[in-house]
Amino acid sequence: MTTSTVNKAVASALAAVMLVIGAGCGVQQQSAPAAVNWEERYPGYKTDFYEAVNKAQFDEWEIPDSDPSIGHLIALDRENNQRLLKLMEDAAQSAGTTDDSDTAVVGALWATGNDIEARNAGGFGNAQRFIDAVDEAQTTRDVIKAAIDFDRMYGYYSFFGMSLAPDSADASRKVHYLGPTDLGLTKEEWHSSIEETKTRVKLYEELMAQLWVESGASAADAESKVSSVTKAMRDLSGSALDQADMYNAEKTYNVHTMADLEAVYGEAVPMDHVYKAYGVSPEDKVVVKDEGLWKATAKFLHEADLQLVKDYLKTCLFSDLGTINTHDAFLKVSENHRKRLGMEEAKPFDQNPAAQVNNWAPFQCGRLYANAYYGPKVEADIQSMVDGFLDVYATRINGLEWMTASTKKEALAKLDAMTARIGVPDVWPQDRYGIEVKTPEEGGLYIDNILAVLQADREYEFATKDEPVDGTLWEDPPQTINAFYDLSGNNITLLAGVLNSPFYSGDAAEEENLGGIGMIIAHEITHAFDSSGSQYDSNGNLRNWWAQDDAKKFEELGQSVVEYYSAQSVRGMQVDGQLTLGENIADLGAMACVSAVAKQRGLDLRKVYAAYANLWAEEVRDEYLADLVTTDSHSPGKVRVNAVLSATDDFYDAFGITEHDAMYVAPEDRPHIW
Repeated sequence: MTTSTVNKAVASALAAVMLVIGAGCGVQQQSAPAAVNWEERYPGYKTDFYEAVNKAQFDEWEIPDSDPSIGHLIALDRENNQRLLKLMEDAAQSAGTTDDSDTAVVGALWATGNDIEARNAGGFGNAQRFIDAVDEAQTTRDVIKAAIDFDRMYGYYSFFGMSLAPDSADASRKVHYLGPTDLGLTKEEWHSSIEETKTRVKLYEELMAQLWVESGASAADAESKVSSVTKAMRDLSGSALDQADMYNAEKTYNVHTMADLEAVYGEAVPMDHVYKAYGVSPEDKVVVKDEGLWKATAKFLHEADLQLVKDYLKTCLFSDLGTINTHDAFLKVSENHRKRLGMEEAKPFDQNPAAQVNNWAPFQCGRLYANAYYGPKVEADIQSMVDGFLDVYATRINGLEWMTASTKKEALAKLDAMTARIGVPDVWPQDRYGIEVKTPEEGGLYIDNILAVLQADREYEFATKDEPVDGTLWEDPPQTINAFYDLSGNNITLLAGVLNSPFYSGDAAEEENLGGIGMIIAHEITHAFDSSGSQYDSNGNLRNWWAQDDAKKFEELGQSVVEYYSAQSVRGMQVDGQLTLGENIADLGAMACVSAVAKQRGLDLRKVYAAYANLWAEEVRDEYLADLVTTDSHSPGKVRVNAVLSATDDFYDAFGITEHDAMYVAPEDRPHIW
């Protein structure tokens, strides 16, 4: 696990709750649309809107043998990957001679990633010295010293790791965060009662044993080691926060000093080496996101057998490096991944290095992608949509009957301060520091090139730790098919990758774009006021700006969303209403806003809702669905459509839904928040 992964995952997955659908919002009545026989177009839409709207697509689709699912988003992702693959192949042709740093990095990574013979001969490359240090360690303290060095240099951690991110108390400044112990799988996976998830746990254990064998252990020794390590992981996970709690700042913003770490870890962790490696002192501030896991880890390090501590750390290391060291190890990881997600066959080999290079050199790939495929002309259209939604949200906030004036004033100030990042960044992080990589002709090794990229990033991270947060740097690269709200920056980001069909098209009808990118924009805005975002003010600082009674009412409304979604299921797999709270309420708030905009503009709401349903059309294998309902903060596509529309009052008027229809939910049971 890398120290950047947890912070990005938490930041990018934060949820949403707020806008109650109130009367008297000052919107115009919808004009009468042209007569359409919707029952003829979408038979059964009053029973299952999602299935009815997407039936023709589902009849046509068949999940490819090498994929866990199929859908419009998967198709867009596949198209993007083919574009990136072409860019990487071209870059590899000139990697050793070009003056363009992006081409040099991407080309060298691609070429060495495909050099199978060199990968198998090179093994762990420069990571081997850390493995040797673990093997030679005489005490737990020595093992953790090696772990600290590996984390500080490359960002990979197991028992101990630190990263820098905006301080929730003052988003303009950076603070150290203690990374949670690598548990291999999530707490929910280790303790799941879902049969498909239990199978996935067994497959994880099998893979770890295979990687131990790949590193030189006997099969029997590997099985024994993995059995002990995974038992320790499972036990430690019992002290960890639930995934849903990771979105609650009251539980994750735990302020300590480095001296506090020393007091808890005792002799198990060489804090003198921590101070030197990370450039910190005992009085420096550190945020511990998961106090229970931190203290349980300290206890484990004090009590565990030295060999178990070594085996645990090496198991994490083998897992982290399994796709980038030898080609043989990669094949084992790939085959295990295929089984875990129920795929009939593994993806073609060339698609995997492409995905990895895009992961390890995201902004280098991003600038090549932007130069080749992105046209900034869409930005003005998207910004206009953002501005329109912000105006509608302001109107809706002012119309909330359950919120008092003081809280409304704060909410409106936050809305007014919100900005949007659209398309591609103006500033590229790789321009801030140099990266040295080598082509195969220069003796380059894939794993060493990746480690060089990671090391350059870590050196810059800690060299600038005392500087203010740089708001010009984006969190994700532009080619990513994603949009997100940033708590600390109070901004939404709509990346170039998502500004394509089916989300957005300059040639699409207004209803289609409103049900597509419009929902995405409104969804991200709502994140600013969800169960997580609502804890942060207009400056991105963690501050309680709620009147006491308003906060209590907001919590009650949020609980109604939890209960509503906890009653949803797909193929017998129940949705976790608490885990998916933020994303569900972001969907609900977005749909309320989009419906208001559609009525203002006299658009056909039915077409908007059909476009929204089509957006999330997907066919998913059972194994992958089990993974999603256990670990994903989003509800499955079918629930994102049917549950949202059944909770939307305008949906009933648009389609004449009555209590005799399966899509009907009684008004008092529809969760209205923002």
